[in-house]
Amino acid sequence: MLLKQEQKEEKLDPRVKRTRQLLQDALIELMSEKSFQSITVQDIAERATVNRVTFYAHFQDKFALLEYTTREMIKEHLRKQVPEGSEFSEENLSRLIQTVCEFLTSMTRHCPPPHGQMEPLMEKQIKAEMYEVLHAWLIDLAARPAKRRPTPEQAALIGSWAIYGAAMQWSQHEQSKPVKEFVQQVLPLILPGLQSVAA
Repeated sequence: MLLKQEQKEEKLDPRVKRTRQLLQDALIELMSEKSFQSITVQDIAERATVNRVTFYAHFQDKFALLEYTTREMIKEHLRKQVPEGSEFSEENLSRLIQTVCEFLTSMTRHCPPPHGQMEPLMEKQIKAEMYEVLHAWLIDLAARPAKRRPTPEQAALIGSWAIYGAAMQWSQHEQSKPVKEFVQQVLPLILPGLQSVAA
């Protein structure tokens, strides 16, 4: 499904891409100034210098824009740290966990509270993007024959939830501990489950 979405994105008219980028930038700027709950579609349209009709031609509502923006941002962060085509390894898994921890922390610091409506939408998109990375790694691992191992889909789903939960814990409670130290503590809890696909 993500591949189809990415192919659609690549085929988009440059004007559509530009308008979506303006809307994303406007939302990000507004979220640094006030809570997501208090931002309106009119605020976003005005900041992006487009009209409301143009906004609605691209997104159903501000929640759809938030989901799209979060997905694009986490995708960009992950690709910088774990490039497409990289293989599953302890080092790449460490980078994935660290990137999610740092991303959640930056989003929490960047956006004034309350975060109530925003968090479930962000969680959904972050987990979905992590799932894609983990799934690609695990498809490669699963090519090796083995008995009674989890499917790549099961391992990717469970792994993405585990990483998100660990990253959320660090971003909310453990920031006194350096992220790299935290990653090294949680890595032994997550790594074996993913490696079991190739066992």
